[in-house]
Amino acid sequence: MTSLEVFTSTAYRDGRAGSGIVIRVSGQTVRVIRRAVRAESRAEGAYRALLHGVWKARGTGTRHIHVSSDSAEIVEQVAGRAHVPAELTGLYLQTRALLNAYRRSAVKYVPREQNAEAALAAIEALDQDGVVSDLEMDDLEMLPLFSTLPIGP
Repeated sequence: MTSLEVFTSTAYRDGRAGSGIVIRVSGQTVRVIRRAVRAESRAEGAYRALLHGVWKARGTGTRHIHVSSDSAEIVEQVAGRAHVPAELTGLYLQTRALLNAYRRSAVKYVPREQNAEAALAAIEALDQDGVVSDLEMDDLEMLPLFSTLPIGP
């Protein structure tokens, strides 16, 4: 399969983050995801959007992924060029682990005005009622990448 492009954006209001995720193949949008999640900050919401976008792309079987985010702060952290605050370390490590699961991955900053489809999806997600809990968000699939054993006795 060809490489995928994943575009992420976040809108933040009153302890809720709207995640907008757009997945494209050969320039064509194949999926738009809108999710409202609890987040302590816009940065946490941006990590959750990025993480969820990379996770959803993983399910396509692609081995190459290009991620664009309109959060310069998060892109700099994921690239190792900026300090990661302690409260974001877990999300940072999960994101890096998932990116490393691809044969080739890249994360770049894109200005919000050039990321309009994902930004609109993020705003629409904030207008939805309720939020998605972490367990619902990942459908209980989010296991450590090193886990290959079944859960249970």
